[in-house]
Amino acid sequence: MKAVKVEEKAEGDSVCENKIKNESLTTELHFELLKQYTWLASAVIGAVIILIQLKAVELGEDVYISLGLLGLSIFISLIGQDHIVDSLLKGKDIYKTSKILKLIRVTSMLCLALGAGYILSGIF
Repeated sequence: MKAVKVEEKAEGDSVCENKIKNESLTTELHFELLKQYTWLASAVIGAVIILIQLKAVELGEDVYISLGLLGLSIFISLIGQDHIVDSLLKGKDIYKTSKILKLIRVTSMLCLALGAGYILSGIF
């Protein structure tokens, strides 16, 4: 009887340890995804600037809209990273904030895709 209780307690401890590991891994993955979106949008902005310098793209409304969307993607990603840090400082777990983080990630990626697509449509 005591052996069964000891095994159940060991299993319970193992489950708690796995939950903590999963939570920290999930937090890191959310943060890294937002960081990657920021880097990617920055790289696309750099490519647009190079295309402007090479006179492959004329500076106009299309470029400004594209740069605005890419900048918005960076801003949203940074807001998402800040939200993660604030949530953790307030003691919330990542699972409670995952819905808003998914919305932030999707919005950032959408702005990135629209910005890159808008500039590409002007080139081809």
